Amino acid sequence: MGSFLNVLIIRLPVDESIWRRNSHCTSCNNLIEVYDNIPILSYLLLGGKCRKCGAKFSSQYFWVELLTAVCFAITFYFRCGEFVSSFMSGDYPPWELVRLTVIPWLSDISLISILIAITWIDAIHMIIPLELSISGFILGLVLTTILCPELRNVTTIPAAMFQAGKAVTLGGGMLWTVRWAGTKVFKREAMGMGDVHLIIMLAMFLNWPAILLTIFLSAFAGSIGGTTAKLIQRKTHWKFEIPYGPYIASGAIVAYFWGSKIILWYLSFYRT
Repeated sequence: MGSFLNVLIIRLPVDESIWRRNSHCTSCNNLIEVYDNIPILSYLLLGGKCRKCGAKFSSQYFWVELLTAVCFAITFYFRCGEFVSSFMSGDYPPWELVRLTVIPWLSDISLISILIAITWIDAIHMIIPLELSISGFILGLVLTTILCPELRNVTTIPAAMFQAGKAVTLGGGMLWTVRWAGTKVFKREAMGMGDVHLIIMLAMFLNWPAILLTIFLSAFAGSIGGTTAKLIQRKTHWKFEIPYGPYIASGAIVAYFWGSKIILWYLSFYRT
């Protein structure tokens, strides 16, 4: 999966097909053999270079594959322990156990995978491909709303649909309003539509409180990142762009895995 994410990261921004051609060296244009295309291992054995022309490959290939593998393994460990125990004991796991363990894990890795690709692309090209937002929207709708509404803290599909609708309306509406108002005030595009599409996609994985937390965390992290960039680049004005997608993605990961605990911790200040 990490190898496929690298294909998306490299080809989507330049409108190159992700299906029509196998992996190839961008320097000599020769196809990469199967034995040289083993994730992580091939990069290390080849020293990050093309076997045929010796051109240096970007370290992105290694880091994306490693990050994806680590995230898949960690989430599987925490989500699917009961399923694995049942399977290893010789019992065929009942569908309900599969549904409540494997499908949440599929939701985890789907969200993580799409956010890794979006983060890398936005950081390099300052764009968020609509194809990724649409794919994530469909995956989230199926996994968290149709197959496992319990991920939205409800038990029926209609109730999950209602929760998803509230998250889309609130999150998408809020970011679109910020984009519209910022453009009016600063007389230039204050936020790309890709960021709005990203929040709408995230609403298929998060309920509205977690969407609000995502927006808050991304704004907080983005302000720090923007100020840091201003200082490092010695900008004398604020009319420069920073990719906002990575900040939304990081906020979404925190809200997705720890949002409930953070929100309860925050609300505890009002109960004392």
